[in-house]
Amino acid sequence: MLLSLLKFVVRTRFSRPFLIFMAIMFVYYIGISQAIPHQSEGEILGYYGTAIIAFFLAMSLATGGVMILKSDRDYLFTLPLSTRDLSVSIFFSQFMAFGITILLMFGYLYQSFDSPLLLVDLIALAMTFTSLGIVAPTITTRVRLMLSAALALWTLLAFVNFPFSPGSAFYGNLYDGTAILVGLAAVTTGAAFRGLSRIELDMMKNLVRSTSTEIKSPMSYAGKSPIGAIYSMNLSSISLAGRMNMAGTSRYVSRRVKTRWVVTTASILAAAYFVLVVRQGPPQPFAAGSNSLPTSVLVPIILSFFAFFLSQSVITNERVWLSLTSLPPAMYFRHLVASRVASLLVMLAPFAAADATLFALGYGEALGALVVTVAVIPSAFVLEILWAAYVAPIQVKGDDLTMPAQFSLRQMSATLPMVAVLILVSVAVLFPLVALIEGGALIVTSATLTTNAGFWSRVVTRLTESGFI
Repeated sequence: MLLSLLKFVVRTRFSRPFLIFMAIMFVYYIGISQAIPHQSEGEILGYYGTAIIAFFLAMSLATGGVMILKSDRDYLFTLPLSTRDLSVSIFFSQFMAFGITILLMFGYLYQSFDSPLLLVDLIALAMTFTSLGIVAPTITTRVRLMLSAALALWTLLAFVNFPFSPGSAFYGNLYDGTAILVGLAAVTTGAAFRGLSRIELDMMKNLVRSTSTEIKSPMSYAGKSPIGAIYSMNLSSISLAGRMNMAGTSRYVSRRVKTRWVVTTASILAAAYFVLVVRQGPPQPFAAGSNSLPTSVLVPIILSFFAFFLSQSVITNERVWLSLTSLPPAMYFRHLVASRVASLLVMLAPFAAADATLFALGYGEALGALVVTVAVIPSAFVLEILWAAYVAPIQVKGDDLTMPAQFSLRQMSATLPMVAVLILVSVAVLFPLVALIEGGALIVTSATLTTNAGFWSRVVTRLTESGFI
């Protein structure tokens, strides 16, 4: 019965081309891992690996969801199935979707470290990543965000040689870090299976909680023109909504925060970034000789991830029957994109100020980071919005807190611009001239597409074909 249930759950969640693609990629990465000789890659690999792990663990808890479809509630949960078999099947499908991402991202690196024990760490990390997503919907939004921040900070403590951190195994404390990762995996996996055993009850509690929440500070657009309302909505408060495209599916979360709170938080983080760079060493005129170069590269990469996360939500919450009756489609989308770019620039402004100050103090690598922050990331943000709208649009219709889409190659394609942007950002930070060229090219391309009425006409057709209402 378990095998039949596993097959059913997998087939209802993953398209056949997606499964074939993932199998090919898994075999490819195994081959790559065997081809890389055993050798230590030094501090740089551990630095970036730990930071990326912190990001993904935090995002898994902050934006997690369980792979439960509407058909499961109508059919699967009504069958006389073993709770254990059902929990194992759902967990296995969740692992295939999210946990395997960690193995694909880092599995080929384990041969690069001195100990094969890193393979154990990667498996524990994949189990933790999977389990956090399952546990997340049972926790209130505020608590989930605080725990996500604490988890990221705990992971990043590896940078100050704190041995008992989920990231320390990748940053010089192999045995202590492995013990922490294995223990964390055991705790979160146990919590995930306990949650899956009462998944129907938790779904009802989440539904009641989300529908009974008091509406605070309703926004009014009385007396404003349609264009004025667009800018007022996106600038008076900042939408921290995001669509998380991960391994071929989408997860959507949304929260509007007053602009002053977002700017305050960004300013604190930018100040911490400034202090970290200064403490890492004296000013250097050239990036190649700077001790703070890893930080100057890593922070723009993290900001790029954040911008990509926000870009995916611009179209997902649109109600086209209302939006496109207020203004012509090209005009409406043009101002929608412009207002969201302005909103992003408000969030990036403290980091741009920090980079400008560092450059004035003589930190040469800050120039590339500054150009990336003010030009490359915002223009790439626009292209990511356009790509998501044209290639893989998905509309959130307020069902509940489960995953809204089947895993498919089309949804996975929505992450392709992120890969290109990460490469561009990494190169641009090292070479300011390249950053200027990239930023100029991206600005021209994004502006041309955004002002093209024919492009938006095709987007409207795509939205209609994708079931937007």
